[in-house]
Amino acid sequence: MPDPEPPTAVNKQIVDAVAQSTNYALGFAPLGPQTDPGTPVSAGAVIAYDKAIQAAALSVQDAADYERNVLSLSAAVQGKAMAMLLANPSDLQLLVPFAAAIVSSMVAPITAGLAAYAITDAVTKTFPKS
Repeated sequence: MPDPEPPTAVNKQIVDAVAQSTNYALGFAPLGPQTDPGTPVSAGAVIAYDKAIQAAALSVQDAADYERNVLSLSAAVQGKAMAMLLANPSDLQLLVPFAAAIVSSMVAPITAGLAAYAITDAVTKTFPKS
C-alpha cells in the first residue's frame, strides 16, 4: 500500500484573507488609515451602517419609481385632456387638468432628486460609522 501524501500548507494569502475577514466581522479590525490603527471596528456598527445604506438605497429606488409613475400618469392625463380639448375647443375647463399634468411632470423629477439627495446626504454625513 502506498504511503499517503504529506499534508500541504495552506496558502498564506488565504489564511490572511480569512483572518482579516474574521477580525472585521467580529470587530477586531482597525477602522483604517484615517483613524488610530488600534481602534477596532464595532461589528454592530458595521452591520447597522450596512442596513442603513440598504434602506437608503431602497428609498432612492422608491423615489425613482414614484417619479416614473407620476410621469406615466401625467402623460396619460395630458393626452386625454388634449384629445378632449381638440374635440371641444370651447371647453376651457380642460386646460386645468392639462396644465396640472404638465406641472406634475416637471415637479416629479425634482421631488425624486431632492429625496434621493437628502437620503444620501443623511446617511453619508450624519450616520455614525463606529
